[in-house]
Amino acid sequence: MAASMLQRNIPVFKQNMSAAFGNSSLVVKSVAILVFFGYFLSFIPGGTRYITVTPGYVLPPNFWVWTYLTHSFVEFHIWDVLADVLVVILCGKLLEPLWGAMDMLIFFVITNLLVAIATSFTYLFVYLATKNEDYLFDTYIHGLAGYIAGFSVAVKQVMPDHVLVTSPFGKLRNTHIPLILVGVVITLRLVGALDGPYPFMFTWGVLISWVYLRFYQKHSNGNRGDMADNFSFARWEFYNSNLCICKKPCFQMYTVCYHLKIKSFFIY
Repeated sequence: MAASMLQRNIPVFKQNMSAAFGNSSLVVKSVAILVFFGYFLSFIPGGTRYITVTPGYVLPPNFWVWTYLTHSFVEFHIWDVLADVLVVILCGKLLEPLWGAMDMLIFFVITNLLVAIATSFTYLFVYLATKNEDYLFDTYIHGLAGYIAGFSVAVKQVMPDHVLVTSPFGKLRNTHIPLILVGVVITLRLVGALDGPYPFMFTWGVLISWVYLRFYQKHSNGNRGDMADNFSFARWEFYNSNLCICKKPCFQMYTVCYHLKIKSFFIY
């Protein structure tokens, strides 16, 4: 019964995806096509390290800095390709009407570029701590993990109070999704379902996209950033929600930071 239901729904899903892709902007179509192209390039023997960020090769004397631009279009698994394309299409439907195609492209470039840089330096510090050269030369930073994280942050910004699920434990809102996804990604990595760099990229994507949207994104009225209270860093901890099992530790961490005079980090 489940199989027959799945067979009936697959053509509908394909039709909806085709329609959504056909009605998307040039930016969305270009990114989606490049992701598929990068997936096929990953099959070239020995070519992966030339189009993904390998921490040891972006450092002197190699300086393979072009990989900071190409890595985001490379995936090793078809399900990752489909997830990337789906998120890009959703971004085009939800955010592009509000931001415009150019601002969405700027967000895409900034998020992926800075996530790649931050993740490569994260692996550099891991190498310095472990002296394991595999972290430098056998690690391939690739894909749109950071952008997917950034998309969840952007949705949190534009629709923070939208209720997704109502349960006896409380209401799950868009504002909870980024940190929940971080936990899911880390869990999937621990069970071996995701590549090593994915949790680092996703976590950096959450932080970098929030900083950009909070302080630097330029709006049509000339203002920059979004200083709304519901988009402050303090709102990322849901200590006002029964959904959070770490309610007490989060509050204690906030209290310590408050007394250490670094409360502005949590406020802004």
